[in-house]
Amino acid sequence: MQLLVNIDIDNCIDLISRMNLSQIETIKTALIEREIFFQKFKKDNIEDVIADFKNENYSEDFLNTLEHGLK
Repeated sequence: MQLLVNIDIDNCIDLISRMNLSQIETIKTALIEREIFFQKFKKDNIEDVIADFKNENYSEDFLNTLEHGLK
């Protein structure tokens, strides 16, 4: 049986703050095993991003604005 509960971030932090170190380590281990953790974001080249948008037929004005904004 699986139970799904919606909690907001404040309640989640409150629940974690009430746990002892062993319980927090158990949660940490479970998150890592399920690969639920922050991964370093790998940036794309600006040229690749522009090419992707160009392939979708965005206008030159939009592409120029996008490139300028990304730089």
